[in-house]
Amino acid sequence: MPSKILVPVDGSTYSKKALEQAVSIAKGTGASVTAFHVIEKPPTVYVESQKVLNDAMAKYRSESARMLDECKAIAEGLGFKIGTAIMEGDPAAGIVAFCEKGGFDLIAMGSRGHSKLKEMVLGSTSHKVLHRARCSVLIVK
Repeated sequence: MPSKILVPVDGSTYSKKALEQAVSIAKGTGASVTAFHVIEKPPTVYVESQKVLNDAMAKYRSESARMLDECKAIAEGLGFKIGTAIMEGDPAAGIVAFCEKGGFDLIAMGSRGHSKLKEMVLGSTSHKVLHRARCSVLIVK
């Protein structure tokens, strides 16, 4: 049975369903749950100034914090308290690294969050995590 569950969230319906599943599992096993978001750095090719880039990152950080507050509210509505964390970088690599560093033994994540075009070109984050993670991965649809 898992003792620490990591739930990568991106604001999608699928990630919210994964959070609900993780909370359900945690209630039955006594595990802790952490909602985790990776802020993907924007491409800098078309950025005219550092100020524009800084403003964009500040907006992403603010949106990420709001998303994690929403996750806390969802969990509290289910009668459970969760932890939260944010990092910047590549989503799949960040999820796997945070999982290993934190000693998580289960990752519960949504099956998709990106647009279908982006997923075809870049590959899905859930697919990459599934193949790179050393712990169990629950993919929620």
